[in-house]
Amino acid sequence: MPRKPKPSKQIVAFKVEPDLAALLDAMPNKSEFIRNAVARQLSTACPLCRGTGIAPFSGVTDELTRLVQQHPLCVCAGCGVKVPRPCHTPGHCEEEPRIEAFERWGVFYCEACGPHMAFCNDCHKPLGRQGTRKRAVCEACAAA
Repeated sequence: MPRKPKPSKQIVAFKVEPDLAALLDAMPNKSEFIRNAVARQLSTACPLCRGTGIAPFSGVTDELTRLVQQHPLCVCAGCGVKVPRPCHTPGHCEEEPRIEAFERWGVFYCEACGPHMAFCNDCHKPLGRQGTRKRAVCEACAAA
């Protein structure tokens, strides 16, 4: 008696929320979509763990710093708008406190919000909205 050939594919089941199930059911070929999504995700290794699932303890900061520097968009701390990363050439935009604040402190303000913010005159640390502070010097610079 001839044996039945093994199927080339196996069935995998997983639970999802009702909203996601409805979205998948509306697709013309949800199985193909799920296969492609899973394959795409599995083929993209995490930049920190490089696909091992374990992030290295040492070097994580360096790796994150490199990734952030390569990221093309910044989110404004004032209004939340996403804009292209500002100039980050050392010494190029020193006259603009909002760029100095971003480079030194990691706090970004867009061109619309920047003029409404107060920055320390010495270190360019963001101090909050203008008018909320009497001094334009942060506590660390005042103590020095």
